[in-house]
Amino acid sequence: MKRIDKPWGYEEILVDDNGYLVKKLVLMDETSTHYHSVRNELLIPVIGEGAIMLDGNVLPLTPLTPVHVKKGVKHKIIPNRFLEVIEVSDSNVDDVVRVSDKYKRVKY
Repeated sequence: MKRIDKPWGYEEILVDDNGYLVKKLVLMDETSTHYHSVRNELLIPVIGEGAIMLDGNVLPLTPLTPVHVKKGVKHKIIPNRFLEVIEVSDSNVDDVVRVSDKYKRVKY
């Protein structure tokens, strides 16, 4: 598995095959507010709890309750303290467009 460190924790690539991608996200802090121009995501929390902001609406994230994030929808994951999420994407294209980011990774 390939581990990629992030300011909010890390992600591990579990599967990258035939145009789809499966990752394990381990979050200890919030992600940026961002959207994807190409890919759709299915987020499945497995350990811990938190929230997800989808186009300004905040929804709870609880274990084994999946959330579908369609391309173009602004979203941000906010863990309570620790949150592990399985992310399944229908594309392995790196298409992240950051809208706001406390880690100063937004490009203008």
